[in-house]
Amino acid sequence: MAQYVEMLTAEEVLRIHEVLVEDFAKSGDPISPPGIKSRHLLESAVSRQGVSNNGILKYPEPVSNAATLVYGICGNHPFHNGNKRTALVAMLVHLDRNHLCLHGTSQSDLYGLLIEIAGHTLGWRPDPRKRDKTPPRRHQDEEIREIISWLAPRTKKVLRGEKPLTFRQLRRILARFKFEIDVKDGNAANIVQMVQGPPRLFRKPVMEPKRIGAIGYCDEGTEVAIKDIKYVRKICGLTEENGVDSAAFYDESAVVDAFINTYRTLLRRLART
Repeated sequence: MAQYVEMLTAEEVLRIHEVLVEDFAKSGDPISPPGIKSRHLLESAVSRQGVSNNGILKYPEPVSNAATLVYGICGNHPFHNGNKRTALVAMLVHLDRNHLCLHGTSQSDLYGLLIEIAGHTLGWRPDPRKRDKTPPRRHQDEEIREIISWLAPRTKKVLRGEKPLTFRQLRRILARFKFEIDVKDGNAANIVQMVQGPPRLFRKPVMEPKRIGAIGYCDEGTEVAIKDIKYVRKICGLTEENGVDSAAFYDESAVVDAFINTYRTLLRRLART
C-alpha cells in the first residue's frame, strides 16, 4: 500500500552539499571545486522523487523514493565534486524525514552501495566464462529496483527520542533559542542564558549571562551524552511540555551534521574514489 512520502527539494540537497563543503574544507579530503555544475541536472535528479502518472507516484513508498533520489544524484553528477557524498547524506536525510533509519548495515556496506550505484553495477556480477567484464547498460528502472531491494531489508522505523549531537551541534541549536555554552575549563560546560541585569542609575540595563546548569565537557567534536541532552532541554525549557518538540529542537542542519559526524570515515573514503 502506498504511503505518504516526504521528499527533499533541490534547495535542501544543495544545502546538504554546502554543509559537506564547509565540514570537509579543512580536512585532507575537501570538496574541490565545490558548488553546482548544472542547476538543470540537480533539478532533474531531485524531480525523480515526484514522477507520477495521472497523479499516482511512480515511487510512492519512502524507501523507493529515497532510492530514486540517491540514484539521480549519483547518476546526474550535478555538482563539480562530492556527488557520492551528497547522494549518501541526502538519502539518509530522506529516510530520517520519513521516520526510517538503516540497521544492520556497516559503513563498508554503504561504501559498496554508493560505488556500485555510481558504476551502474549494483546487482550485476560478471560472467566468469566471458572475457568482457564490462557491465551492460541497464534501464534505470532495473537499477532502481536493485537499490530498493538493497535498502528495503535494511530499513526500520525510527524510535523517536534524543539524537546524538556533538557539542558543536548542540551549541548551534541552543544559539537559536538564545542560550549559550560557556566552557570555563576542560571538564565542564556551563549552560548560560542572557538575561537583563538590574537597573542602574542613569544607565540602561545591560544583558548579563546567567548560569542555569552545567554538563560534562571534553571538546567540540565529542558527542554529548543523551542524558545530558535531556537535562539541557529540561533546564532551558525546550521540551515538548514547553511547546518545543523534537522536530523544532533538532532542525534540519542538526540532522545533516549528525549524519556527517556518524559517517565521517565513509565520507572520506568516498572522497578518494
